[in-house]
Amino acid sequence: MTRPLFVGLLELRRYLADRAELAFGIALPIALFALMYMTFSGGNSFNGTVHIVDSDGGAVTAEILSQLRNVDGLSVEVLDEDDAVAKLKRSAVQSVVVFPAGFSEAVAAGDRPAVTVRRRGNGGQEGQIATSIVRTVTKQTVSELAARSAVRAAFSDQAISEARVDEAFGGVLAESRARPAVTVRSRAVGGSEEFVDRLLPGILVMFLMFAVTLGSQTIVEDRRIGTLERLATTHLTLGQLFAGKFIAGLLRATVQNLVLLSLGFAVLQVAGPGQYFQVLVFCLLVSSAVSAIGLAIGALATNRDQAIWASVVVTMFMTVFGGTFFPTSGGALDILSRITLNRYAIDAIDGMISGGESLGNQGLEAAVVAGATIVALAIARWGFRASAR
Repeated sequence: MTRPLFVGLLELRRYLADRAELAFGIALPIALFALMYMTFSGGNSFNGTVHIVDSDGGAVTAEILSQLRNVDGLSVEVLDEDDAVAKLKRSAVQSVVVFPAGFSEAVAAGDRPAVTVRRRGNGGQEGQIATSIVRTVTKQTVSELAARSAVRAAFSDQAISEARVDEAFGGVLAESRARPAVTVRSRAVGGSEEFVDRLLPGILVMFLMFAVTLGSQTIVEDRRIGTLERLATTHLTLGQLFAGKFIAGLLRATVQNLVLLSLGFAVLQVAGPGQYFQVLVFCLLVSSAVSAIGLAIGALATNRDQAIWASVVVTMFMTVFGGTFFPTSGGALDILSRITLNRYAIDAIDGMISGGESLGNQGLEAAVVAGATIVALAIARWGFRASAR
């Protein structure tokens, strides 16, 4: 048993020493995952700065500024008027919201003072969003003050102090802010949320399948340069050599699994340690299937070009039709996905990461992957025996 393991460790050492293979198997999926994650999950939040000129300095504008500073993703920068004009002229800022002098007094008197927005051009996308937030908060604050004044006026002829009215009104207002009558939830149209949830399993399985190409080439290359013939003259039996090649492919895929899965769990914090180890165990099963398929293609191919093309066709078919980045449901695409490993591997990993399932719930998926491994190993063993004669 130790001889096949030594063959596998030797192949793993060669893999770790090859920078090009490491870049394709580990660095490229990390970069692709980061790019896709930022593209599809980074557009739901706003981060910007609103520039304000407070020429009023009263209690109302102070309350508005306090409310604005509590808005997630919004930074508030207060400028004096001369500084704001200078920054607008040299395009250091695109828009400025100006609260005029006497704004608070006018609001207290029941008037409707105007807030001025100065901007260059259309103010830019960030400026438009920030200005819209300021308008909303200002209207809300002024409306609350007007409602408070109306309540005071309604109870002015009763023996209720203004302090008691303000206390009661403030309590109701605080409760309505904490528990609003209407809440707004954002849902991505077109399955983008499902896409992000499926991103880690999809990237992981896709690049595992791409490792089939590497596994198929090693046998063809060893046959071309005479390595297999030389190894056959040693104390290694044909079965041990075959087992060593299988272990080599399994170890390469396991290293790739360990790096990508650990990074995904650490960065995204998608699940706990229990799910991590269960997913890792299932990925070992997928790695065995990948190694077996690569061996089968390499044993049947007569040259390197055949091995590469066969590997590309197999892996691309499974990647495209296996629901790598979106779940398949109904129609011809669903039928095609059922003859791919990606469908079952991704569904199992996705279920354990985001579906609250355990490894024990993946009986069908594990059986399919294990069955594919056995069939591929049988084909590879037959082809390996024939090629080594």
